[in-house]
Amino acid sequence: MKKIENITIHRNCNYGSVLQTYATQVTFEELGFECETIDFIRELDTKRGALKRLKKKSKKLASNPILLAGAKAVMLISYLKKEKTFNAFLSNHVNLSQKAYHSNQELKDNIPNADAYCTGSDQIWNSFWNEGVEPAYYLDFVPEGAFCFSYASSIGQKIADSEKNTISAQLKKYSYLSVRESQSVKSLNDLGYENVVQVLDPTLYRTNEVWDRLASNKFKNRKFVVTYNLHHDKTLDSYAQKLAQAKGLELLNISYNWHDIIRPGKLVWCPSVEEYLGLIRDAEYVIADSFHATAFSIQFHKKFISFYPEKASMRIRDILSKLDIPQRGTEGEVTIRDIEKDIDYETIDKKLNAYRVQDKAYLEKVCNSLRIE
Repeated sequence: MKKIENITIHRNCNYGSVLQTYATQVTFEELGFECETIDFIRELDTKRGALKRLKKKSKKLASNPILLAGAKAVMLISYLKKEKTFNAFLSNHVNLSQKAYHSNQELKDNIPNADAYCTGSDQIWNSFWNEGVEPAYYLDFVPEGAFCFSYASSIGQKIADSEKNTISAQLKKYSYLSVRESQSVKSLNDLGYENVVQVLDPTLYRTNEVWDRLASNKFKNRKFVVTYNLHHDKTLDSYAQKLAQAKGLELLNISYNWHDIIRPGKLVWCPSVEEYLGLIRDAEYVIADSFHATAFSIQFHKKFISFYPEKASMRIRDILSKLDIPQRGTEGEVTIRDIEKDIDYETIDKKLNAYRVQDKAYLEKVCNSLRIE
């Protein structure tokens, strides 16, 4: 059996990141390959890196060492809980390389052995998120002539002029390129790469039966509205509170941070990945500002509204547009009537299945080429 090494963002303690990693693995295994995720751990993805970045979050923290120390003490508790939650899922469900790597140079010094190398999904080519171009995510470490391809990679924004030459040079090694958003297709086309395929996020390529099997039943007997408010949008919280009160429902808030207990409703502090899926599946309504919360709301046929975050809305806009439901996204002006409107999930499922057929054609083309290598 041939082996694919997949590099992706899997260690940043995020529900969408670990679930798309799992979905990618399941997909390649289904196609008849061994799939291993390279355990690439940047400092950015560790609690140490997160604590170092705290001072960038506000001028007050940057200028007041005492306040910064207090903030680090508060956040450390949440970071420890996050690591425990997501490490447990990765250990139980994802095939990780035995060796952990912390830099592109470490990968070059001890190259993972494989028949092919894949740049996986999530915002792996987003230079804003990665604080620059991360060479490892462009497979800079692989042997010369290795079989390289991407699957549902995301740039997340327009490529900066200062990075275009670097990125263009890195992409020359790829035999096949697929990305998640239409803007990413355009960005790579502008670099001279024409045969770029747009595909679904791996979590949407898998049907909801996969996620239903993983989801916890812990919240199944409760009637509630659930929120997942990554960007601390007060308008989102206010809307959710009004909806829950109007419908006589419990309000549950998924958050990584224990201090979010001050938000309206009841805090569900860093639930397990399985509980996260269950909370979305079993909610009466879902209100979020997250791409993957939007994706799973669609998978589970929920009534939902997605608030567009200020700096990272392209992913949500793209999938809502692709499925012809842009009205489920909002800049903040939304009523209870808006979330109550019926969603034609029969039509949406047909669209998703059509996109899955297209994605499978891309994946089979890649895999057939790999089989004859």
